[in-house]
Amino acid sequence: MQLLIVILSKNKIGVRSKPCCLAFLVLSFLLTSSAFHPAWSAPAETGADRLLGGVSETVEVRKETQKEEDAWAGKKAELTARLRSLEAEREHLSEVKDRTIRAIETEQALIAEAKRKIREAARIREGLESYLASVVTELEAFIQQDLPFLKEEREARLASISDTLSHSEKTAAEKYRRVMEALQVETEYGWTVEVYQETVDIEGQPIPMDIFRLGRLSLFCQSPDGKMVGHYDRTAGQWIELPSRYRQKINKAVDMARKQRTVDLVRLPIGRIVVP
Repeated sequence: MQLLIVILSKNKIGVRSKPCCLAFLVLSFLLTSSAFHPAWSAPAETGADRLLGGVSETVEVRKETQKEEDAWAGKKAELTARLRSLEAEREHLSEVKDRTIRAIETEQALIAEAKRKIREAARIREGLESYLASVVTELEAFIQQDLPFLKEEREARLASISDTLSHSEKTAAEKYRRVMEALQVETEYGWTVEVYQETVDIEGQPIPMDIFRLGRLSLFCQSPDGKMVGHYDRTAGQWIELPSRYRQKINKAVDMARKQRTVDLVRLPIGRIVVP
């Protein structure tokens, strides 16, 4: 550098050179300096270069970070949507659970009520069957003490009812129906009249007779030809022949019971009414 200044100084003071010579000298000096001073050919790294490198590295890091953030944003959106779906499903399942619990509680209440009704029905059935059995027993005793009309028919009805009551496979309704029907039939005997044929024992002789039942009040009989009449003596417990003066009245009553004569008043030897 000092050599260049000296040469320029000499050229200025004493020697007038052409401009090309001056340029040649400067170029030669620079080439020579580059050969002997390598630092001039490769400039040293400055602070600006280091700053630029740091910025470039920061930019690259930022790019990678942005990529990761974008990827995480997509993943976050997917997880958020999944979370919302699961929460909605949880709420739905919670509602289903509540409905199921209420339904189960309702069914349990219905089952408990059904069991209670079954127990109550069993208790009522036992009580009803016991009551029906006692009714049949009382009815049998009543028939034994009653007038002896349609004895075979009434005894057969009671036997059938007793057989029904003894079968466990028969329903309580069927048993109840049979007993009530028997009571109704026996009740109707008290306010109806009828005539039927039966062999009765009068004074030790079995005689075919037309039996006239006057409700449950009295029983009369007459022979098929109408010449012999009689009545059942409740106190004596047997049939007794009546005097012939009652023949016409009894014959008239029999005809009215058969609807062969217009209903009319008739005097019959009912006798003294005795309550059994």
